[in-house]
Amino acid sequence: MDTIIKKKTLKKVKNQIMSIRGIVGIAELNKEKCRIVAHLEEKAMENILSGMGRGKNEGVKESLSREITMVLFSDIHFDIPKDVNIMVLIHKGEVVGMTTTDLDKIKEFKKEKNYVVISDFLVINKNAKIDSDSFARGDTYFQFNGIQIDPLSKIPEIKDHVVSFPSPPVFNFLKEEFKDHMGLNNKALAGLLVGINLSD
Repeated sequence: MDTIIKKKTLKKVKNQIMSIRGIVGIAELNKEKCRIVAHLEEKAMENILSGMGRGKNEGVKESLSREITMVLFSDIHFDIPKDVNIMVLIHKGEVVGMTTTDLDKIKEFKKEKNYVVISDFLVINKNAKIDSDSFARGDTYFQFNGIQIDPLSKIPEIKDHVVSFPSPPVFNFLKEEFKDHMGLNNKALAGLLVGINLSD
């Protein structure tokens, strides 16, 4: 795609993303910031969920692998799809736990004798042989997945988009980097990474 056309297309895409309910800021990451994000995320995954275990953020990796990577800052009005596996617990190659914000599903899991619900969002199979040694060996880990959302799927100039959820260190880094020209004073903000390819 011609450079001038690409810039115009990207500007149009950014304007369309900013029109999504709950999005309050958007910025493109250059290669250096992408490298920093990748490094910070990898370090953060060594000890996650208050020391519960190790993690792999496949979603962030996917967002960084696209042609263009942007950070989106959102407030409480931004809707995340309920029925998506943002985080799963993997043990010896099998999914033994998952997160869900669907309250009806949480109620059903609480009735199941083979599952335990932690903090009203994390569901784990009681039969999984999980301990600190299995995390240390790498047999068990939390995997964070990227997702797709309808508002981005409906933008014709975008293809292969991935929305991902960075760790607190990455969010803090990005908020600090962009807060001055965005006026990011809302303490309830969240940060999302979105990787996109532009349609030909």
